[in-house]
Amino acid sequence: MRKFANIAELLGVTITLALLPVDRLPYVHYTPFGLGLISLALLLIATGRRLLDAVARKDFSRLKRYILLGALLALPVAGYLLSTFYAIDKPYALSATKTLLAVTLRAFCFLVLVSENPNLWLTIRKTIYITTAVVITFGFFQFFFDVFGAPTKLTDLRNCCTSNSTYIFPRVYSSALEPLYFDHFLMIPIWLLTFDFLRNNKSRRDKRLRLLFIASGTLFILTVARSASISLIIAGLVFLWALHWFSKEREFLVLMAKRWAASLAIALLLVLTSGIAAIYIPKNARYNDSGFGSLRLFGGHAVDVNDGSARTRYDLWPKSIKFIEERPLDGVGANNSRIRLDLADYKRGVSPNKLQPFNNDLIALVVELGLLAIIFFGPLFISLILVIMRLFKSSWSSQLAPFALILIGMLVQGNFFQSLLLTRLWVVIGLLLAVTTMPPVIKESTKAK
Repeated sequence: MRKFANIAELLGVTITLALLPVDRLPYVHYTPFGLGLISLALLLIATGRRLLDAVARKDFSRLKRYILLGALLALPVAGYLLSTFYAIDKPYALSATKTLLAVTLRAFCFLVLVSENPNLWLTIRKTIYITTAVVITFGFFQFFFDVFGAPTKLTDLRNCCTSNSTYIFPRVYSSALEPLYFDHFLMIPIWLLTFDFLRNNKSRRDKRLRLLFIASGTLFILTVARSASISLIIAGLVFLWALHWFSKEREFLVLMAKRWAASLAIALLLVLTSGIAAIYIPKNARYNDSGFGSLRLFGGHAVDVNDGSARTRYDLWPKSIKFIEERPLDGVGANNSRIRLDLADYKRGVSPNKLQPFNNDLIALVVELGLLAIIFFGPLFISLILVIMRLFKSSWSSQLAPFALILIGMLVQGNFFQSLLLTRLWVVIGLLLAVTTMPPVIKESTKAK
């Protein structure tokens, strides 16, 4: 039984992490939920065994902490479940509740498993790096083949993101739903690698890690997702502030500046390549600046905070005020904010999945739950803030400290699209909460020597 539980733990963690960047399978165009359910079942088996071990050794103080943290994760699900009784579309609200339950269970499983088996951290780190290498490779495949005229059936890019659509350069997203979602995942390996470089010289010299970081940074830049860039910058400023800026880690900061510079240089070179290719390969992009004009186009979009995509958000967000005033206490129901926003289309029979969302997690949550959002999500949010503050004061000394910066980036980015039900967000939350339960030896700093 113990051997089976160990296998379940390894498979559950590995499969879950491998699916983090997969919003849809390339060429199949759906999320492999069946595999996700299998991995969740394996995680639950492994977690149950770990909890029974804690009971057997009478570690009741740790069990009480697990119960408390489990309650914090269960509260959002309870809020969603309560709203299903009065939601505009009750089945749709119930479906969202089931999804939230599935992702919060994963968060709890990762919290317990890493706390009970700290060595699992090495498996987590390795799996994320291998997964990143695979999706990054496919991202570069999309870029080069699209630039040189390959059809979308081969590149698996949607028409909106090819070099024949809006811009002369493609906006790749690999296995994600769209570029913004791809950057949401890339936050994870970028920060894990950053901490690897911070903590030991061996990682700094590792050519594979260096290549993985530069490649990840290059595709992060090539997506031209401005909200993701803002999120990464804000998280970076918090990171540097805790390190006391340049007083202690000058060598590390110079190293990181060079690697980001390399990512930016490669990204600009690839954009220029797309511009030069457009001279010889006819393109039908709306902004068809070929040659060096592609660089001007790329830079212009990167800093344009008033284009059509941005304006859509600016126009949508103020509409939430009316809906919040209508039902300030209980909201319109879990995941029903898009239905209230597009109520006329919904009544005409348009599927809720095809309705325009607010593209803002916080606004959507308040519209959906009203003041109940504070009751059901507030305690978890406050707990996460306290954990982040603890890590900040310790200058990021915990092994799991990268997840504090990842979460900061994800929360900021969540103000520009819908991410509340994504598995990767809750896995990050679970791993961050594990800081409060892991043995002290794991919390010691391992900075470069």
